[in-house]
This record gives sequence, structure tokens and C-alpha cells, in this order.
Amino acid sequence: MVHRDEILKPIWHAFAALDLDRTGKVSKSQLKVLSQNLYTVLRIPHKTSELEEHFKDDDEGPVSTQGYMPYLNMFILDKIQGNFDIMELNRMCWTLCSRKKSNFNMLITDTDAFKIWCIFNFLSEDHYPLIIVIEEIEYFMRKLVDAVGSDWNEGRFVDYKAKLSAKNHCLIVWQLIELVGNGYFTKGMERQTLSMGINEVYQELILNILKQVKNNQIHTLSDYHLNTFKYTPPP
Repeated sequence: MVHRDEILKPIWHAFAALDLDRTGKVSKSQLKVLSQNLYTVLRIPHKTSELEEHFKDDDEGPVSTQGYMPYLNMFILDKIQGNFDIMELNRMCWTLCSRKKSNFNMLITDTDAFKIWCIFNFLSEDHYPLIIVIEEIEYFMRKLVDAVGSDWNEGRFVDYKAKLSAKNHCLIVWQLIELVGNGYFTKGMERQTLSMGINEVYQELILNILKQVKNNQIHTLSDYHLNTFKYTPPP
């Protein structure tokens, strides 16, 4: 079964997308819709009346992530039976958050961006806000460059690493999508070739691993991650 942390990551993106004013809070009406969608994609039976009651309008105002977590844990995550498709959850949350970031003018398609988003969630640690550290960026970019049949430019990466280290040593998901979409490590690459490379890495790191989880060859995505990568916490 997919680990709870891997379920929380796309939900976190969805919550963040609803927080338009960046206050850390979301209106109850929006959370009611989000919860309803989560019940649907996670295939959890529920009573609409209880959902309406919990998120009824009152004078308490919007809800923070901390305020939503008890409901999310008790009424949604604790009731998951494992008979859902994690990719349905990913697509639902992606649809919600990507429309807030749909103005990218890049070499990649929306489908490519979704696949990078999934890879980011897989490689990121389960602390929030979600970030990907330089070691994981290098791991992903090396796989992508290899997938498109190109040579790894160590000097270019060293320069990029120095620039990133001068800032915060990590990227959020939209920065990673932009890094790939702008072709920083794949200069001169045709759009179709880049798309095929993204799909190959996505197939390996996401779809193939999900098959292993489903077949109980590994217990969770996190188990694969911990056994594959050495994580260095950001400073």
C-alpha cells in the first residue's frame, strides 16, 4: 500500500493552491470541495450531511493546514482501505494546483510538467513546504540526460550548484519544472526528445515503483526511496 506520506504530498499541493493570498489558510467552502474530491478519488464511503456540518459557514473564518489536518487524518486518511489509484489522486491534485501556474512558456507540455511534479513528490522529503535538495536534483537530471541520450555536463552542473548554494540549496516544485522546461541541462534538445526522456524517467521512478508496491515487492514508495537515495537535510 502507498505510504500515508506519499498521499499527503499531492494533498499539500492542493491545499497550497487554494491558499491564494498565501496566508496559510483556506476557506471552509473550498476545503469542503477538496474533501469531497478526496473521498471520491480515495474511494472512501462518507455521509454528505456530516461533511456539510463540519464545514458549515460560521464566524471562525478560514482554516489553516493545522486546522484541517485533524479532519484529514481522522475522517479521510485513517479510513483509506488501499483500493484506490494513487495516480487518480495525483491527477486531481495536479489539476487543482497546475491551473494556478499555467503561464509557463517552456519547451515541455502540461503532461510533461505533471510527470515532473510526480517525480518531485517522490524525491522530496516529507516535511513542509516540500522541497527537493541538490543531491536529488542531480540524481533526477542525470537520469533525464541519460534518457535523452546526451552527455552529462559536469561543469555546467557545478556552476548551477554554486548558484543554488548561494540561495537556499533546494528547489520547490515549480522551480524544478521550470529548470527542466527551460532546457538548462538539455540545451538544443528537441521538444519531442525531451518529452520522451521525461516519460522514461517517470516510467522508471513512478509507474514501475507503483507496480512493485502493488505487487508487494516493496512495502511503500518511501521504502524504495530510503533504499535508493542518501538524503542530506537542507541547512
